[in-house]
Amino acid sequence: MNEMPILGSDNVDKIYLARCLNELKRWGAPLSNWHCDEIVDVREDDYEASLSECDLCGCDRVRYEHHMSHIEFPFPVVVGCICAGIMEGDILKAKERERLIRNRSKRKRHFVEKPWCPTPQGGGYVRQYKKHDIYIDPRGETYRVYVDGGQIDRYKGKPITNLLAATYAAFNAVDPEVKCL
Repeated sequence: MNEMPILGSDNVDKIYLARCLNELKRWGAPLSNWHCDEIVDVREDDYEASLSECDLCGCDRVRYEHHMSHIEFPFPVVVGCICAGIMEGDILKAKERERLIRNRSKRKRHFVEKPWCPTPQGGGYVRQYKKHDIYIDPRGETYRVYVDGGQIDRYKGKPITNLLAATYAAFNAVDPEVKCL
């Protein structure tokens, strides 16, 4: 079926494994040695957002997208955890990556739910998280976030225009996004 052994495939349905590999063959794509470029939580800022669909197996319940690339394939492929593991030849590695982003997502949700304290002089908000001092300063129609002396005035490339976006920017500063392993 596949020349390269896939670590962690002992617990994967053999029919599912064959279906994924057959789809790659149908595309004329390499069967192994894919690389994860990015992992994305499609519900990162919106817990009600639609889930994604796996490009490889068609599963329509993918929350954590693994963006896979291969030097011999012309475009990236967005897949779920098990398909990512099959493509890179290490299901355990893909599962660990997904565990890390899932845990970060839970920390972010709890971070957002906790209230901010008004500053003693008024007008701003303060909080500590993971030994980081965080200060949010509303400035007219925009907000600035200060973390350990550093300043952030954009979130996802846009000016910060509300307290929620400022909170998300603060969280990303103290708890960086999960990178592919």
